Amino acid sequence: MLWVLFSVLAGFFVALSDALNKKFLAHEGPYAMLIARTLGSFPFLFPLFLYFILAQGFSYFSLKFFLVVTILLFLELLATIFYMKGIKVAPLSATLPFLSFTPVFVVLTGYILLGERVSYLGVLGIFLVVFGSYFIYLPERANFFDPFFKIFKEKGSRFLLYTAFIYGVTSVLGKKGLLLSDPVFFASFYFSVLGLAGGFLGKLVGKISLEEVWQRKGRAMVLVGGTQALMCLCHMLALSQVETAYMIALKRTSILFGVLFGYLYFKERYIFFRLSGALLMLLGILVITFGK
Repeated sequence: MLWVLFSVLAGFFVALSDALNKKFLAHEGPYAMLIARTLGSFPFLFPLFLYFILAQGFSYFSLKFFLVVTILLFLELLATIFYMKGIKVAPLSATLPFLSFTPVFVVLTGYILLGERVSYLGVLGIFLVVFGSYFIYLPERANFFDPFFKIFKEKGSRFLLYTAFIYGVTSVLGKKGLLLSDPVFFASFYFSVLGLAGGFLGKLVGKISLEEVWQRKGRAMVLVGGTQALMCLCHMLALSQVETAYMIALKRTSILFGVLFGYLYFKERYIFFRLSGALLMLLGILVITFGK
């Protein structure tokens, strides 16, 4: 049952990384946050990759492996841009809970594209996630339906919904990459390459000067990158021991940690409503996942 511990730790570290990123780098812009999240973990993970290469050579590399990694990189960078934009413009407690929609999207796309039947528990889980999302904007409602409309009107929640949809694909592809290699090797290699790609994208598209950001925010980047590296390792270690859906379900405890960090770091408002909504959404994830 070590996968349970690693999954929850992955959720904790990703929420902590998000909180630190928002606190220290939000005013630098989403591309600086992207660089901190991706390139920041490079110094921690690349030495592990070198260790594997020295110990085992290039035995894990294959055409199929590189194809999976290439698709993953494109989707992960796109998701991370939406992710960073979301937590930059809106409170953590009003954005991170929408990552709960990842299993909902997986269930719905399976039904629409593959004709897979949705069980009664699956329907209940979807209802809990949607009902929980209603609580996020409940204190700011103008009428009964307003909290639902705000989900799509507010940029933060909308960006995280895009992220959740993409994560529904990358979580499965990540498992494929892991099966083609080794958990720690894949974490060290993939996230090292992702770091370099994130740094290049931030510099090219975001017009970010890496040297200037490092001079101003070097310590913050180390903190964000270090917590992100810990998340990566816990994520892959958990994923190597259990099915993807179960691991992702428990990793989504990150939404609870995110709401709490939002309150502790930023004194975000409506903590009771948003924590209640996050709890309902997490319960919905667990019902969808373990009720199959």
